[in-house]
Amino acid sequence: MDPISAATHFNPYDFYYARLRARGGLTYDSALGLWLASSAAAVAAVLNHPACRVRPLHEPVPRAIAGRPAGQVFARLMRMNEGPRHGCPRQAMAPGLQALAGIDLMPWLAAWRPALDAPQCAADLQRWQWRLPVALLAALLGVPAEQCEELARRTGEFVACFSPLSTEQQLQAADAAAQDLLRQMQAVLDGPQPSPLLRSILERSSGLAAEDLQANLLGLLAQTHDACAGLLGNSLLALLTDPALARRLQQDPGRLQDWLLQVQRLDPPVQNTRRFVAEPCTLLGVDLQPGDSVLVLLAAANHDPALCAITGSDPAQQGFSFGAGAHRCPGRDLALNIVHSLLRALLQHPDLGALALQWRYRASVNGRLPLFSDAPGGRPTGWQPADA
Repeated sequence: MDPISAATHFNPYDFYYARLRARGGLTYDSALGLWLASSAAAVAAVLNHPACRVRPLHEPVPRAIAGRPAGQVFARLMRMNEGPRHGCPRQAMAPGLQALAGIDLMPWLAAWRPALDAPQCAADLQRWQWRLPVALLAALLGVPAEQCEELARRTGEFVACFSPLSTEQQLQAADAAAQDLLRQMQAVLDGPQPSPLLRSILERSSGLAAEDLQANLLGLLAQTHDACAGLLGNSLLALLTDPALARRLQQDPGRLQDWLLQVQRLDPPVQNTRRFVAEPCTLLGVDLQPGDSVLVLLAAANHDPALCAITGSDPAQQGFSFGAGAHRCPGRDLALNIVHSLLRALLQHPDLGALALQWRYRASVNGRLPLFSDAPGGRPTGWQPADA
C-alpha cells in the first residue's frame, strides 16, 4: 500500500494512515516525490496557507485536457482557481447553497418521475447512488424534471476529465458532455422563472462573465457527482454490513443525521487532495519551496485523535472531508442533506438488506467510491469486495 492506493484499500485507517501520522504529520515520500500531510495539524496548516494552491503555477489545466472543451470548462472552475476566479464565483454561489442546507427534500423524492421504487438489483441502486444526487441539485437549479436524470448521466461523463486515469475515449466523452451541459446551463439561465437557488446566484453574479457563470453551474453538478455518490455508497456499505444498525435507523430515523456526519468523517468519499507550493513557506517547522507538491490526506487527518483540538469542534461531526480554508466546499451542508434524504428514503424499504450484491471500489487516485453489482447466483458474497 502507498498513500495513493490507500484511497481504495479495504481498510487503510487503523494501520496505514495511523503509521503515516506517527512519522510526524508532514513528511516527504521520496518514491512519490511528494510531501505527505497526514495529521490534523498538518492538513489544517496546508489547506489554510495561501502559498499552497489548488493547481501548479506552470500547469493551471492538466495537460491531458488543455485546449479541449473539457479543459476550457476546467480553467474557469472556482475550485481550480485562486484570486478573483475563485472568490467571485464562490461569493455568488455559496449563500444560495447554504440557504438550501435544511430544505425538506422528501416531497421532491415522493413526487419524482419516474417513481423511486425500492431497489431490486444493483442497477436500481446505481440510479440512487450515481444519478439522483446530481438530478436533485439540477432540479433545485431549475432544470426541467424530465431532463434531470439524463443531465446527471452526462455529468458523470464530464467528471472523467478530472481523473488522470481516464482513457482517451473517456476524455472525448467528457468533451462532448461539457459542451452539452454548458448549453443546458445556458438554457436554465435563459428561463423565464429562475428557481430560488438560481435567483440567489444571479443576484450575486454581476461581476461574473457569462462563460464563468455557465462553467461554475456545471461545476456545482460535477462536485456533487462523486462526493455524493461516494458518501451514499460508503453509507450503504456500513448499513448493509450491519443489519442491526440499519434496523435501528429504520426504527428511529431521527438518529440518521448524526450517524451520517460520523460516516462522512470516518469513511470519506474524498480521501486525499493536492496542494502546490507557489511561494516559500514554513509549515509545522518544515520548509517548503515553490514547485513542491503536497498530498493532503484528508482521511488520515479525520482519524487523528488530535482532530478535535485542531478544529475546535466535535470530530464526529466535522473533519476535513469537505476541505478547509478558502477552498472549503460551499455546498457541504446541501450535499449532506441530499445524501441524508436519499438514505432516509431507502431505509423506508425494509427489504434493502436482502439485495444480492457484491462491490468493489472504482479505480481512483483520491476517491473512495463503491461500485455495486449483482452477486453471481443471486446470493450476497458476505459483503467482501468483489475481487477479494
